[in-house]
Amino acid sequence: MVSGETFQPGRIAARAIPHAIQVRPGLFMPPEEDGDGSISVHAVLSKLSWALCSHSGAVRPENEDFAGTYVPALPEERGPLFVVADGMGGHAAGEVASRIAVETVLEVWTNGSTAPPKQALRAAARAANAEVFTASLEYGRRGMGTTLTALALSGREAFVAHVGDSRAYLVRDKQCSQLTSDHSRVAEMLRTRLISPEQAKNHPARSMLTRSLGSEPAVQVDLARTDVLPGDTFVLCSDGLWDLVSRRDIAEVTTTPTANEAAEMLVKTALKRGAPDNVTVILVHITSELPTLSVYHAKPRWPFFRRGR
Repeated sequence: MVSGETFQPGRIAARAIPHAIQVRPGLFMPPEEDGDGSISVHAVLSKLSWALCSHSGAVRPENEDFAGTYVPALPEERGPLFVVADGMGGHAAGEVASRIAVETVLEVWTNGSTAPPKQALRAAARAANAEVFTASLEYGRRGMGTTLTALALSGREAFVAHVGDSRAYLVRDKQCSQLTSDHSRVAEMLRTRLISPEQAKNHPARSMLTRSLGSEPAVQVDLARTDVLPGDTFVLCSDGLWDLVSRRDIAEVTTTPTANEAAEMLVKTALKRGAPDNVTVILVHITSELPTLSVYHAKPRWPFFRRGR
């Protein structure tokens, strides 16, 4: 298990790795060998602090969740991006799908495009779907897919791209609100009031997704936008966390002094409650009143001159 490691600005994609290696300056990727299915990394930067924790859970021997972060060192680069994916599919196909999705989103996000963040995030999610779908056509990977929840920060705004039943939350003023809607059979039944929240907890269709990356050549990506205020905390997580840890619990835990302590406490809470599934969380705490600059917001704004008569 990787525990308590601090990374400088750059990119990290991680699941079950015994250590991280630097492929090139600012870019961190996991080695090929497997670890024990758990990781805990974090960073404290000038405008935010973040932490990533993942565990295989109390029952499953393997971790099919995959998570990644990109936090640039320079304001001229694309703004910060945080991604969580929960893979599905037998014979290790789930972990392949989640890793492809996260790595593709990070790659597309950092490819030098100056498109507005919302469009860039949508393009990254669609590219990830195409890559996972193509990989699912290979022998032994039929039917594999993954959820995807990604958070991008740009200026004083946050954008979330979402497919599946991983979630994004915003904790503000000790109140936790859900920024995403689950794409699952049970969620649909809850929205149409066919079942109660109590019935949903043990419903046989609770793990059946209505939308995921890789199941079709094209996918509809939910996009949400919210403003960003100092003191805000964003939480991305797989269903292994939110299934056992309530919004009230999340709001309470995120008052913990550091992002790293809060993220680890959330995962430990899920583990103490049995955690039959993989548990992954990324926690991002906004610490500055200054906007998060990105290539889109930093590019020159040429003045407009009206032609005289």
